[in-house]
Amino acid sequence: MQVISLSSLIEVATDKSEVFQYLSTFRSEKNEDVETFLHSKAILNEKRALTRTSLVVDDENNNEIVGYFTVLIKPFDLTEKVSKESRKKLTGNKNAEIFNSILIAQLGRSDLYKGKISGEVILQYALENCELIFDLVGLRIVCVEYDDIPYLNDFYLKNDFKILQVNRNNKILAYLRF
Repeated sequence: MQVISLSSLIEVATDKSEVFQYLSTFRSEKNEDVETFLHSKAILNEKRALTRTSLVVDDENNNEIVGYFTVLIKPFDLTEKVSKESRKKLTGNKNAEIFNSILIAQLGRSDLYKGKISGEVILQYALENCELIFDLVGLRIVCVEYDDIPYLNDFYLKNDFKILQVNRNNKILAYLRF
């Protein structure tokens, strides 16, 4: 397996429709939002420099898309329920009302690889990219935002994320600190 950036695919493609066609091979029935993002929003967000998407591909099997992840830098407002201790840990200031983070905005595995490759593998590739961001700019907080679904909660907690708060959009915000 290898990780390739969507921007590099766009750059080398002779026809934009080739990239759309390639991305459309990714399927995720369990999470339609993950599938829809890759099919219809990833290229536009990449070109507008809103997000960076990376594909995990099976280089031994015709470069099939195993999974993908999308990252961006995002500020989050802290809710009143976040303790002063947590605020200090995240920002260095116990009275902080906002903090910046690397957000793993999308994370998904292809249905073709269910039972073959774990979600943890895709997450580890995403975290490796986050470490590169940390090395470049010093931003050490990685966040994920997700619906309060037991299997997602278990997945992120098992992978060392800590729940910080429930955001205004009713999504759980969890973080990991390098």
